[in-house]
Amino acid sequence: MVMIGPAPQIESADEWPPHELEVLGACPICGGSQRRVLFSGLRDLAFASAPGDWTMWRCACGAAYLDPRPTLVSIGAAYARYYTHAPGHERGRVAGRNVLTRAIANIKNDYLNRTFGYRLPAVPLGAAVVRRTSSSRRALEHSIRHLPAPSSKAMRLLDAGCGSGEFLEIASGLGFTSVGLDPDPKAAEAGQRAGLDIRPGILPGSGLERGSFEHVTLKDVLEHLHDPVEALREVWSLLKPSGRVWISQPNLGAVGLAEFGPYWRGLEPPRHLSLTDVDGMRALLQRCGFVNVQILPPQPSAAFYFKQSLYQRHGLDPYGEEPLHEWNHAWEQRSRKADADAARNYRIGESLTVVAYRPA
Repeated sequence: MVMIGPAPQIESADEWPPHELEVLGACPICGGSQRRVLFSGLRDLAFASAPGDWTMWRCACGAAYLDPRPTLVSIGAAYARYYTHAPGHERGRVAGRNVLTRAIANIKNDYLNRTFGYRLPAVPLGAAVVRRTSSSRRALEHSIRHLPAPSSKAMRLLDAGCGSGEFLEIASGLGFTSVGLDPDPKAAEAGQRAGLDIRPGILPGSGLERGSFEHVTLKDVLEHLHDPVEALREVWSLLKPSGRVWISQPNLGAVGLAEFGPYWRGLEPPRHLSLTDVDGMRALLQRCGFVNVQILPPQPSAAFYFKQSLYQRHGLDPYGEEPLHEWNHAWEQRSRKADADAARNYRIGESLTVVAYRPA
């Protein structure tokens, strides 16, 4: 995510301008001041667009957060090389579908029909094929964000931090009336050119109508927000009674964090301002008024996190073309095992996924 409007220029190659920093002194999740240093001297290893060293603190409540951190006005500069700004980055839809692609989609659709109540074109017994591989099944469930089939086209979904709208296309194809919210004007314009309903804005302060959505989804968004508590309270207000929020983000309890420490890809300073583990996310949602909080199996993403973390540990650009010689069969095996372990113990996944509801 990136702030609306032009980001200020960061002139120094060595540090973030001191006048563009804010000091918290307390946890943005719980407000407590009892804390310890989790990591110091963190650098922007993922995109190399944010100069300076960053300190991440671990609060007594279990959350982790940057302090000091870029101000709300200045943080846009940290996204200058973000992946949504890469040349040719669009919404991700493949133009046209060949016979094989349609056949694979119809196999997956049978699983979605049987599991989530859709009526999509499908191949009989396709669900049995999907169920044979746990990681494939979980990846498919995450691709639709575990959405149950809408009861009517009038059911509205908000994707906060939607970028250029890749998921809006998916949700619309599933039968939802889909609205996107994103503060990055370049990404939003790309989606708008494709006819998608994307509103400029950020949480909190979206300006959207209260009580107007059955679903709100936030994928890799909450950790970017300066005020995650008020953001979730606004999500609560945007939902209709019994409405559902779906959240996915890096998990502070990840095996990869224990393995890679300050090089773990999920830290991503200074764009990731705060992180929680599974228990912290549950407590945060309950504190914001949500009920029936459910922790879901995490997305099978260990290969991504492990490989990118190895790049960063070796001082290489994780999005560059330089080969990573350390990535071998042993690491592939470790990543597959990590995903399998996380499917049994949600607390240790590289990311966490949760759904919760506004009371009826």
